[in-house]
Amino acid sequence: MIEILIIAIGLAMDAFSVCVGYGTCFKTSPLRSSLRLSFHTGLFQAGMPLIGWSIGLAVGNYIQQYSQWIAAAILFFIGIHMLIEALNQKDECNPVDFSRGKKLLLVCLATSIDALAAGFSIQLLAYPVGITIVIIGLVTFILSLLGIYLGRIAGLFLGKISEIIGSFILILLAIKIIIF
Repeated sequence: MIEILIIAIGLAMDAFSVCVGYGTCFKTSPLRSSLRLSFHTGLFQAGMPLIGWSIGLAVGNYIQQYSQWIAAAILFFIGIHMLIEALNQKDECNPVDFSRGKKLLLVCLATSIDALAAGFSIQLLAYPVGITIVIIGLVTFILSLLGIYLGRIAGLFLGKISEIIGSFILILLAIKIIIF
């Protein structure tokens, strides 16, 4: 059970980082938006291992070798978009809300692609699939909410610079995915 929890925390770190960026940039978002973003990151993070587990090992190697590039590209372009918007704003923060629509879908996909590959290992390690995906989803949900909250605190103290920091978090996360 501890191994499953460690895997869940490791998989949730991308979503946590994105949510910190979201919280710094969108510090006045309603609770509903925060819950929606956290719920969907948790849902995707739980669903992708299930998909990976069901696809099996044959296709896994092909998908796994490209997953980091896809995730990195999506996060990089969202971060660049946020940075451009932050630099073009005068005084008031008008952040990119990626808690709904296409941007929500892209963020959820980008942060959960590594979980797809992890789904293949669930089968190899003989972990109980149901419990594993529930734990992954719950851990991601909780860490996403925590990330938004921590980002908001930073955003209140840093003002407009927090949006720039949030965009750099996404860009650095994309670079980290490519390097590691």
